[in-house]
Amino acid sequence: MEKFKPGIGGSSVLALISLLENEGFSREHISRISGIKLNNLDQQDSRLPLDQYKTLWHTALKITNTPSLGLKLGQIFNASEIGLVGHVIFNSPTLAEGLKEYVRLFSIVNEAISLTLETDDKYVYLRFNHLNPEYYCIPDMERSMVLFLYRGKAFFDNNIQWESVDFQHAKPSYIDQYQKVFNCPLHFDQSYCQIVFKRKYLELKPKQRNPYLGSAALQYANDLLKKLFKRSYADKVKVLIAQAVSSGEADVDHIAEQLNTSRQTLYRKLKAEGVSFQGLLEDVRYTSAREQLKESERSLSEIAFSLGFNDLSAFSRAFKRWSGLTPKEFREQHN
Repeated sequence: MEKFKPGIGGSSVLALISLLENEGFSREHISRISGIKLNNLDQQDSRLPLDQYKTLWHTALKITNTPSLGLKLGQIFNASEIGLVGHVIFNSPTLAEGLKEYVRLFSIVNEAISLTLETDDKYVYLRFNHLNPEYYCIPDMERSMVLFLYRGKAFFDNNIQWESVDFQHAKPSYIDQYQKVFNCPLHFDQSYCQIVFKRKYLELKPKQRNPYLGSAALQYANDLLKKLFKRSYADKVKVLIAQAVSSGEADVDHIAEQLNTSRQTLYRKLKAEGVSFQGLLEDVRYTSAREQLKESERSLSEIAFSLGFNDLSAFSRAFKRWSGLTPKEFREQHN
């Protein structure tokens, strides 16, 4: 079965290209240096493979010699560059309803990230969980986090202020620019990227709302989401497992519910493609475990928990069954 290759929505790509064009670099020049064909990106359903998007960011950082380019791009507001999902959010009745759709439709923006939204009595936690550590792109996450703040101010309330922001990457050399942009506590080397803000913001209404535009954008977004999921059935299930595994919800009933089907139908369709649900679950866990053991400094217990295991011993037994090595032995061999 072909490996899942995540894609990035065209609006994110066009925003970066537009910035580079304003800096004096033509699209042809950018394409020649990066080796990426940048034609046909002006449609709402256009996409770019994640690996090419990361290469484009690498090219942008190199030719501009601006390490903080992601922060810079996130602060630029251009109404013509708002993507499909953005129109859905900013034309929703409230921020709460907009965020609900944002989470549901986020695959249109970035298929490499699972977005979750949690709340308690005081705060909202918007978390960006990368399905694979190799998908992580620092400047894109910088842009995304800043963009969420600045567009929140532009469309809902100028006085919006985050409580804290977490990043998976290490503290950068230009930390002073982070502090100026976010003006709140910042945490690096975290398990996921996260924005924390006051729960009362969920009641905010857009400053200017066009319900007709919002309805049209939502219909288009739903159609596009269906197209994205026209991979093999096993691919769909695997993506949903990867999104749910860290929360401990990667069980067959939960995944079947996400696909609006029954457990029996899910089993039958996977069997027709020569795979099993348990096999896909173990594949997702093993792939993520290997990446985390090689690339991160997280403790074995933290890794076990992130993969949905209740304790370290269960993770260790499973990993040895998959690889023939304990997690500790595997990490020692690859460090």
